[in-house]
Amino acid sequence: MAFGGTSAGGDPVALDRVLAHAHGVRVREMPGDAPTLLEERDPIAVRALRDALRVADLSGFVCMCWGDVVLEFFDTDERPLTTVTLHHGYSIRWDGWPRDALLADGVRSLEWLAVRGIAVPLREYRVAEQRQAEIDRTARLWVAEIPAPLTPYTDIFLDTSTSGGGLTGPQVAAARALLSAAYPDAVDRILRLCAWYAAGTGAYSGYPPYERIPAQFLDLENHTDFARAVDLADDAAIADAVRYLISWDTRKRLARLLSALSPAARRKVLVHARDAESRRWLERRIAGLQ
Repeated sequence: MAFGGTSAGGDPVALDRVLAHAHGVRVREMPGDAPTLLEERDPIAVRALRDALRVADLSGFVCMCWGDVVLEFFDTDERPLTTVTLHHGYSIRWDGWPRDALLADGVRSLEWLAVRGIAVPLREYRVAEQRQAEIDRTARLWVAEIPAPLTPYTDIFLDTSTSGGGLTGPQVAAARALLSAAYPDAVDRILRLCAWYAAGTGAYSGYPPYERIPAQFLDLENHTDFARAVDLADDAAIADAVRYLISWDTRKRLARLLSALSPAARRKVLVHARDAESRRWLERRIAGLQ
């Protein structure tokens, strides 16, 4: 929804000075030619909305959507005073600033609307809040499984979801050197990496993107060492390894990995596939080796 992030400059209280002259406000959906949803002239209510629009920072970002609603303020003579667009309970857009501004307490403006019958923006805000809480929870689970030598890279790992790519070659090399020094036994190292790979959402899709990072290290492990790790793994570790085997990025080396597995290990892999579709997919790949 947004881009940028550095301060845009400007006066963060400029809007508040303008709103000090507001006598009333009309609320309309976006885009701007939509019908009026609400007209408020009560001075206490208008003052409450003004307080709800206080700005914390002119952060330099621009939301990429139209906004939830537009607030059209007017003065005592009913003349247009200024307009403000609300965006998701986080920011506002006003012609007096070159970029959007972050609200000090954005939910107050949505609550102001909700008590006057415009409840959708607040409801969407709460849904987004819950979604973000779940994203944060899965990130914490994934971070908890990062091997101890790599914890200094935690922020770099998580930031890859924003940048849209994985670790760079030099980052992988530096982190892998720490990993190999701490866990010189390849089987031990592989099992730890598989556990890390399966943490977080545990999805096969590779989303969130940072969850694909352990695969960058697993890809560098020898396929025969991977086979030994599967042979020695317990049930939980087998399930972790299956997630790596079935991921999209592993497919370029899947045949070699499956070929290295013993018949017993292949059976274990099939047993611990998370669903019937994944099991059938692996069965076809294993059958294709013969």
